[in-house]
Amino acid sequence: MRSAILIAMGALSLSGCQPAAGPVAPGPDIVTVFGNGIRPDRGAMRPDEEPMFASYGLEFDSALGLTFAELAAFDRFTLTTDFPAGGQTHSFSGPLLRDVLADAGSADLTIRVTALDGYQREISAERARRHDVLLALYQDGHPLGLGGRGPAMLVWPRGSDPALAGMSDDDWVFGIFAIEALADPED
Repeated sequence: MRSAILIAMGALSLSGCQPAAGPVAPGPDIVTVFGNGIRPDRGAMRPDEEPMFASYGLEFDSALGLTFAELAAFDRFTLTTDFPAGGQTHSFSGPLLRDVLADAGSADLTIRVTALDGYQREISAERARRHDVLLALYQDGHPLGLGGRGPAMLVWPRGSDPALAGMSDDDWVFGIFAIEALADPED
């Protein structure tokens, strides 16, 4: 009897060591980019399946969904600065916002960034480009998590860019899950 139990336990432990069947999924989209000029990889917003978009009035016919792995694959830059303003200094890293927007097809448009709590800010592409704003994925070497400042956060180089000295935290959007490319003001 004891040998049968040991054989069964051995089989169970070996079965736990088997490779996963099929390819590993890349993970869910953590940031969705939509609006004018976007290079889509998905269809319309589905109100029944995506209630967060619906509750904030974010509607789209197509969008580009980006996973953590896709965002982390961009060139990674690091800024060391205070957040909140006057608070502790942290090291933030991730891709430049302008690179993400260029890849999505909306590099020259004003954007509206929406956070998980519904906070929204409009940021001009020119301003984001001029100041090398990060779409941070990491703080102090650790991924930004939900319930903290994640999944992504706008980080401005106020510690190293004299034009941003004294900048408030209003444009430091954290908990970003949606970026909308708005119409060009000249249209």
